[in-house]
Amino acid sequence: MTEDFINAFITGWAVLLIFWTIIIIFILIRKPPKSKLNIKIIIYSYLFFLILLIPLIL
Repeated sequence: MTEDFINAFITGWAVLLIFWTIIIIFILIRKPPKSKLNIKIIIYSYLFFLILLIPLIL
């Protein structure tokens, strides 16, 4: 039961990562005029996401 929960939890985070990537790519393609999204913010957001994800996997 615990193993199933952990697998579902990691799968959910993987799906969130995929959707987050799609959103970032979509914003980068559109380039809205007042967007404050730059490479530094993108890297920090992915690092934050991975810092939260890696302890869950381990």
